[in-house]
Amino acid sequence: MKVAIVIAGLIVVAVAALVAIQPSFLKPASLALVKKSDIFGFAPGMTFDETSKLINQRHYLCRQSRDSDTLECDINGAKVTVDRDEADAKRPIWRVNATVTNPGSQESAVKSISDQFNAQAIREREGWMWIVGRGLKLSYDGLALNLVDEAAEARLRKADAKR
Repeated sequence: MKVAIVIAGLIVVAVAALVAIQPSFLKPASLALVKKSDIFGFAPGMTFDETSKLINQRHYLCRQSRDSDTLECDINGAKVTVDRDEADAKRPIWRVNATVTNPGSQESAVKSISDQFNAQAIREREGWMWIVGRGLKLSYDGLALNLVDEAAEARLRKADAKR
């Protein structure tokens, strides 16, 4: 009986030490593949109702411009704009843009974004780009983060070209 208690204690200590050294040990493997795909909770594909609920839950200060499907929010010092699809009855979000202040270097911001979104940065002419979800592209130019549903953006560009 005493031997079993000692062995159980050693196992608990070993697991605690392993978690202290490697915290991701307790994360399920499925979570390792999950990527963040929102900015301040706003994500392309959200409906108008989901957006309104998020704004109310988080007490964001947002306003909608007249004759526009763009919401403008001030969140923790960042200016966030959320563009919704005016053609769709559900009016899902297709782009989220956040102008942020970065007190550090652009390289540290890129590393931080890569870590938050669990994605590898790709250098572009205008800045940096990440693929963060199914059809979602995140870009950063040193001043603003832009999260776009590429399929919706292409459809809207095509519709605008027809006008």
